[in-house]
Amino acid sequence: MAHHMVEKDTLIRANRTIALSLVWGGLAACVTAAAIYDVGQWVGAW
Repeated sequence: MAHHMVEKDTLIRANRTIALSLVWGGLAACVTAAAIYDVGQWVGAW
């Protein structure tokens, strides 16, 4: 029974890690895209 709980806890932690990685990766992609867009606007204003 205890062995099953360890596996479940490990699976939950792995899923949480994957989910947070996806969220932070998406946030980083949005920040990068916004920065590229802003630089493009600044260069286009010249």
